[in-house]
Amino acid sequence: MAADTGDGEAGARRADAAAAPGEAREPAVDESELDRICLHNLLSASADNIYFKDRDSNFLRASASAAAYTGAKDPATMIGRPASAYFTEEQAAATVEIEQMIMRTGTAVTDHEESHMRSPTGDEVCLSTSKQPLRDFDGRIIGTFGISRDITARKNAESELVARTAELDRVGRELRMLIDTSPDPMSRFDRELRCSYANPAAAELTGLSLDAILGHTIGEMGFSAQFTRDWDDALREVLETGAGVERELSLLAGGREIFLNTRFVPEVTEEEGRVRSILTVSRDLTERRRIEQALAERAVRDPLTGLPNRTLLVSRIKQAIELDADRGRLALLFLDLDRFKLVNDGLGHAVGDELLTAVAGRLRQAVRRGDLVARFGGDEFVVLCENLEDQREAAVVAEHVCQSLTPPFSCAGKQVHMSASIGIALSEGRSSTADSLLRDADAAMYEAKASESATGGYRFFAPAARKTVVRRVDLEHELRRAGEQSEFELVYQPVVELADGRVTGAEALIRWRHPERGLLPPAEFIGIAEDSGLVIPIGRWALETACRQLAEWDRAQPTGRRLNMAVNLSPRQLSHDPDLVDAVANALSRNALPSSRLCLEVTETAVHRASPLARSSLETLPAAGVQFALDDYGTGFSSLAHLRDVPVAALKVDRLFVAGLGARGDDAIVVAVITLAHALGMKVVAEGVETAQQRARLLELGCDYGQGFLFSLPLEPEAFSSLLDDPAGACLNP
Repeated sequence: MAADTGDGEAGARRADAAAAPGEAREPAVDESELDRICLHNLLSASADNIYFKDRDSNFLRASASAAAYTGAKDPATMIGRPASAYFTEEQAAATVEIEQMIMRTGTAVTDHEESHMRSPTGDEVCLSTSKQPLRDFDGRIIGTFGISRDITARKNAESELVARTAELDRVGRELRMLIDTSPDPMSRFDRELRCSYANPAAAELTGLSLDAILGHTIGEMGFSAQFTRDWDDALREVLETGAGVERELSLLAGGREIFLNTRFVPEVTEEEGRVRSILTVSRDLTERRRIEQALAERAVRDPLTGLPNRTLLVSRIKQAIELDADRGRLALLFLDLDRFKLVNDGLGHAVGDELLTAVAGRLRQAVRRGDLVARFGGDEFVVLCENLEDQREAAVVAEHVCQSLTPPFSCAGKQVHMSASIGIALSEGRSSTADSLLRDADAAMYEAKASESATGGYRFFAPAARKTVVRRVDLEHELRRAGEQSEFELVYQPVVELADGRVTGAEALIRWRHPERGLLPPAEFIGIAEDSGLVIPIGRWALETACRQLAEWDRAQPTGRRLNMAVNLSPRQLSHDPDLVDAVANALSRNALPSSRLCLEVTETAVHRASPLARSSLETLPAAGVQFALDDYGTGFSSLAHLRDVPVAALKVDRLFVAGLGARGDDAIVVAVITLAHALGMKVVAEGVETAQQRARLLELGCDYGQGFLFSLPLEPEAFSSLLDDPAGACLNP
């Protein structure tokens, strides 16, 4: 239930204005959290047992009081468990029978008495239980929910009330005082169904004067035909059977709908045992009914976006599969927002939440009437499409969704562009399940995200997509093992001064010696390491290993030239490793290396999308003397702001431009990069130098350093050491 932001802000201002001078003001409650706070407090503090169950009568949610009553450790332990886990077999069977009847008929059971239910204390108690069908917002029944109240004391009081009618007649004055002052509406009706007594609470509730009540039937008092019929039927049943009944009724009074729980108690003559009148005791359940409705909504609704949540989505998918039978006219669209994490990290979670809410609104407008849009979790949404004519109609829905996200979003005064990768899974009739459709749509979404377009596209599920996901999961598992089994290695490519071919440094490059597939280049596994977060521990290992190797070369050549070491930092490592600065400092300290001899290479994209944590590292490390180089310069955003905001020591010309030397455009780009770098006091390193002609042209253009196969392949540590030991090898001048 979305809060009205304007009213909330005005209320906060009024609350601030009402505070006494000098008095500390309470912080305003975040409106987006208010519903969750209310629900949490209700389930935590309610004296009544409140619970929600799925279609199999297993608990979905339960209040703290329900957990205490059943003897459960806490409400969370009840989730997914049946009634038989807490009550006798007979009691549990009766409970399930009633709940299945409610789901089958859609009819509520109100204030059903359950006797001899034993609480953890062993005492016999009597519960008054009201159970309702739990419906989603399209009216489909997905379970039940109920509220139970311990009415043992009230039942005892009622029994005593009936048994002591004669005595109460003798103390009528005292009884009248109690009744007149009771907050619960009470009345007495004779055998002609006319009211002979009503207490002040009854008159206040109905808004009628005592003259309009006394001596009149309910129908004569002007109530609706339905309420009159229900009330009179209850009175007649008591007159005919001599037994009390309890009803939950609703009436319109004072311009509002009121829900009453009313007990109709027979007053019997001692001589004939005949019902001479009926005493009614009512309780206003209007607020409780409102709470029940709110609880039912919160159980199946995402509190942020107002969309159905995962619980309701899965239930609706199951129902849709049952209804669809063998026709195969069902599709599931699994959406993942592209680059949403950058918004969250860069602009904050409040802006991220605002964006998710705005996306939810556009998705509602983009789909067909009757399609279900649900928030699956995080930045993932699912659209359930039923009654499709063919596969093309599902594609049309996906295209509409993509188009709806194209216009920029305005969040916290900023323009945010967003797109989504969509996977589509089609139902295969009865053989489909909710889990299989979600799994296949998720796999197809991954294929869409991994495509060349990378953003804003959709893919239909194909069996190969599932294999890709399985391979990805297996490779991630193997990556975790690789770190434990020390399967990673570093090789080193010399960086040479173009003018004389002298080796001035090395770039550390990671390899994975897979036990079955052999030596794997980083392109085979870095992407998965980046997505899974494993790149952070792998990157720390590479940093430590490279620094240790540089120190070993120093010790082997006490008087030799001191090389610099370049180590790559991945975007995730830069933006999500909170200990990056400490890791760099410790690696240098443990190996007694000056910070100026370490160069950390980052891509333009990583700098452009840098989180606040990354920007802090980009400021702290250069201040401590660590060098930074922008890798693959010219292939990313190429923003001059990067060069202004980040203390960059070198620009690296991508091998793509080096390979294109001789073409007018590529020469111009290389000239521009070199000119810009030198103007800003930076050095230039050309990657992928493979021919003498490329080296000569780069030298002619003023490039400072180069690396590539012309000079040397990446070398294992021993081979690189041999290169340094050979006086001729220290100068690679082909």
